[in-house]
Amino acid sequence: MSVGIDSLDNDHKKLIAILAQLMSAKNEKLGQDDIDVIFERLEGYCLSHFAREEALLAKIDYKQLEAHKLSHQAFIKKIPQLKEQWFAKVTESEAVKDKIILFLQQWLIKHILEEDLDYVPAIHCFQEFSRYEKDKKAKHPWLRFFSIKLSHCLILSHRVLITTLLPVAAVLLLCFFILKDNYQRYDSISKVLGLNSVIEQVNGISHSLQAERGLSTGYTSSNYRSFAKQLRQRRKSTDAKIQYFLWLLEQSANQEIKVSVSRYMTNFQEIVANLSRHRMHLDQKIVGFEETYHAYTQLIGQLLSVSDHLVHIEIGSSHANDISAINAILRYKEFMGQIRAIGMKMAENHQENIYGNVEVSLLIGKQLNTLLIFKNAANSAQKSICGHYCDAFALRQHLESSYLETMQFEDKDVRAARWFKVMSAKVDNLNSVVQRLINEFDGQIYIESQKLKKEGYLIILAMLIFLLVAIFFALVLNYSIISPVRKLTYALNDMSEGQNNIHFNHIDSKDEIGSMQLAFEKLRRKLLQGDVYKATVSQQQKEIKYRKSQQDHFQQLALTDALTGAVNRHHFNEVLDQEIANVNNHGSPLSIMLLDIDHFKSVNDRYGHGVGDEVLVMFYQTCVEAVRSSDVVARIGGEEFVIIMPNTQLVNAQKFAERLRQKIAKLELNIANNQISVTVSIGVSQWQSEYFTNAETFVAHADKSLYQAKNSGRNKVVVAQQ
Repeated sequence: MSVGIDSLDNDHKKLIAILAQLMSAKNEKLGQDDIDVIFERLEGYCLSHFAREEALLAKIDYKQLEAHKLSHQAFIKKIPQLKEQWFAKVTESEAVKDKIILFLQQWLIKHILEEDLDYVPAIHCFQEFSRYEKDKKAKHPWLRFFSIKLSHCLILSHRVLITTLLPVAAVLLLCFFILKDNYQRYDSISKVLGLNSVIEQVNGISHSLQAERGLSTGYTSSNYRSFAKQLRQRRKSTDAKIQYFLWLLEQSANQEIKVSVSRYMTNFQEIVANLSRHRMHLDQKIVGFEETYHAYTQLIGQLLSVSDHLVHIEIGSSHANDISAINAILRYKEFMGQIRAIGMKMAENHQENIYGNVEVSLLIGKQLNTLLIFKNAANSAQKSICGHYCDAFALRQHLESSYLETMQFEDKDVRAARWFKVMSAKVDNLNSVVQRLINEFDGQIYIESQKLKKEGYLIILAMLIFLLVAIFFALVLNYSIISPVRKLTYALNDMSEGQNNIHFNHIDSKDEIGSMQLAFEKLRRKLLQGDVYKATVSQQQKEIKYRKSQQDHFQQLALTDALTGAVNRHHFNEVLDQEIANVNNHGSPLSIMLLDIDHFKSVNDRYGHGVGDEVLVMFYQTCVEAVRSSDVVARIGGEEFVIIMPNTQLVNAQKFAERLRQKIAKLELNIANNQISVTVSIGVSQWQSEYFTNAETFVAHADKSLYQAKNSGRNKVVVAQQ
């Protein structure tokens, strides 16, 4: 918050110190005499500070001096009013004091960062002008010495030639870096083309393995009777795809892709060998559904991990996101294949509810996660291709309806075949989506590679043309003195349009051109200083506003429950302690009521925690609407709330609790066509200083009544007996 002028900054530090004393006085609860002293010091120091400030502004003939004086006078008149308000309202003294301190803080920030910083540039300009008036005739012997030496060594034409060739070299260097970047991007595109080919092969193999897994699980589920012919054909197709994939990797021209994929190939080949052994055991009818399912799932998972780890190759974040989106749909298709396999077993066992199976529910959750990954990583074209296939809600409904239709058939083999057919259609649709994504990505990469190649040729051509043209003009300008004058003219024109980044590399102080360049550079730097200063002030103001908003936000989070917005348990303890102290000092009654939602666990178990959270929010809002403004509603547990009721007798608290219980019992929450209603058990207690020792015993007494209400049938109000 420094303005850069020592006398004013010292005054501001003193004002901040006085404000800190006032804040400490509030917390320490000092007497009226001490507070009077602090306000007198504040008023006295403001008068002296304003006097120094106004004298300084009068000295520099500041145009806004009168408005500044009016602002000072208004604040001086405000100080006695603030002091009077400090002692005015006893019942709301803490809130009033907080408002006074907040007003003073905001005024100080506004005074320093808005009002004072407005005149600081004028003071700096006045000081610079005074210094110039004093030192304008001073000589700079070292600068003059080197200028003379340079002029003796190089004539003006040579200096013009050097000045002309330096930008040419810089542009050529820049073009070189652009060309290098173009080549690196083209190399990355080449990698991406190789990666896309790997992903395509992974998709083909995994799709074939998914079909083989479904046929194998159906084969075992049907007691090794059905799907035998289809399984043999699918095995041949799978083996051919695996062999082609291994051959393709050996032929890959990109060494980085081969190294990346080879890290997983040893384990992959071991799993392929295990798969062959498992096939033999399956044909010998010595393995069942679980072994078959996990063997195929392991191999498919290893394949997809190869695809997943390709994003770690240096190919650029955009292309990595595109590949991640494709991999997400691959994972989604794999989870659909697993559901197909598990569903065949469930159909065999005549399980009515597809979501009654834990593994299916977990797979549904994984599908939702992969769709979220796809949404975050995919571009608009990929999202358009995926379309309704990425609608998790519609697919889930269709999955449930398909399973219910399948279960209509009596014969278990017919059910298995029906389920396999329906789910295979879904998996095939997803496979077509993956293939379209791969093709779209491949086409995109091909177009980009051609564009980069064209750009590279154009950059090389532009470099050659520029070099020839630059050499030609450098030779011409070497014999002319008009070029520096024109450059200076162009620079001044650009500066008039707001471009302050143009500067001269060489400044000759001997001739008139050198003097003009020096004057231009001084002007440019002064303009830059003004721009930087304005940007700094603006940034400081934004930072202060941001910190204030963050402070308010974190203070609110520290006092309230994140879900419902109710007072949290920690703040509840502070409020209750304050209310008990008020009761002990003034004798006013204080009652509390503990509320516990009946059978809340069953709501979470049946409908999920998301629905449970909505019930908690609805319950809290109902309580808040029912209580008085002086009452406090707090959440002290999962479904347990407390209402603090100052100035309330036990009998009135009981009546209010009964009304609130009836109101909550009438509430209904409509979620997914389900009408959810809840009831509440309430325990009520009143503070008795001769009976209770502290807040904990007070709450425990009400809690005992709450348990009586729950043990006697719930949906009741029980009043604590002393």
